[in-house]
Amino acid sequence: MKLKVTKLETSKYELEVEVGENKWVEARTKAFKKLAKDVTVQGFRKGKAPEHLVRAKIDPVKELDEAVHTLLDEAFQFAVNESGHYPVMQPSYDVVKVSDTELTLKFTIVAAPVVTLGQYEGLKIGRGEVDVDDAAVEVRLNDLREQNAELVLKEDAAALGDTVVLDFEGFVDGEAFDGGKASNHELELGSGQFIPGFEDALVGVKAGESRDVNVTFPDNYHEHLAGKKAVFKTTVHEVKAKRLPALTDDFAAALNMPNVTDVASLRVHVLFELTKQAESAERNEYVEKILAKLRETSTFELASDIVNQEVKHMDERLKNQVKQQGMEWSKYLELTNQTDAEINTRFISEATVNLQNFLILNEIAKIKEIEVSDAEVDFEIAMMAQQYNMEEKRIREILGENIKNLKNDIRQKRIMDYLIEHNE
Repeated sequence: MKLKVTKLETSKYELEVEVGENKWVEARTKAFKKLAKDVTVQGFRKGKAPEHLVRAKIDPVKELDEAVHTLLDEAFQFAVNESGHYPVMQPSYDVVKVSDTELTLKFTIVAAPVVTLGQYEGLKIGRGEVDVDDAAVEVRLNDLREQNAELVLKEDAAALGDTVVLDFEGFVDGEAFDGGKASNHELELGSGQFIPGFEDALVGVKAGESRDVNVTFPDNYHEHLAGKKAVFKTTVHEVKAKRLPALTDDFAAALNMPNVTDVASLRVHVLFELTKQAESAERNEYVEKILAKLRETSTFELASDIVNQEVKHMDERLKNQVKQQGMEWSKYLELTNQTDAEINTRFISEATVNLQNFLILNEIAKIKEIEVSDAEVDFEIAMMAQQYNMEEKRIREILGENIKNLKNDIRQKRIMDYLIEHNE
């Protein structure tokens, strides 16, 4: 066999294999004998008829096709091994030339992507500062009070932040529309749950009061309502105010947080958690800065077919999520004010960045021999068991096949740790 390699684009190749005459004739002979076993010629037992009579009953195209298929695997392995280009996607093939004595096959393959790294140590990028001030702690403490607030009935008029219990029914041009009616619905005024103008129009309402609310649906709303004026007839049954618990030692202890027994220890706990979150966010931002620099300075052999395959997976995932929410795809596009073309363009960009990041991190791990042992995975599982107060066996059962993902996550963290350590 002889091989001719043609590079079509980045990491995409044509491998043209010329099969020797003897091998091709041998393959055709095998194909003929295989097909001849099923041929019946009147007056002869199977396998005993003269060749010219049997050949007359065999479709020449079918014989050639059978002969080609007997050589496909061998020709493909020869092409891959000789060229050194190994496919990462299903290859395609064509018959370029065929005759009684000649056969030339052409395989089109997408080879494994390759990266040539730019400088990945000693980069002077600069890290951000982590600073959690008292104001951030107060905001978090107030959030905890909000989360533990209770709603109490009030006789005064509803204000923003209050919750109303109401019946409503919507009308467009005097006709009720589907999905525009509910009874005893709880709505926090100012939460933005309803279309613009609805909640503001209920400010000042009292329990037992009925009120017409005039609104205009947004232009990107459901098609049959988009941009239309509507009237909602409402009746408010209750108005409830939010009563926040006082920030006391008893409140702090009741939160059941580790080592929190009073307000002072709660403040320490909140400061610690906010600092951890801020440090994690800063760390991720710093790693992304390093990767962005590496994407600029590295060169990639990454076929568009691989990017397009990833885009296809991203598109399928999004459409499945939309479908699971009971929404038509066309409605999703309307509500998010996007087009298929815009989403595809965004996915191509994201897929390219994700794949380039993967290649960069994987290449660094290969160069620096960053691997994760089974013992390290066992240690991580033991830590998880301790954290969740569960047996290690149960943790393994829950993880199942995802233990492989856990190993990859540990490896990924170690690579990022290396990048941070050598670029500070």
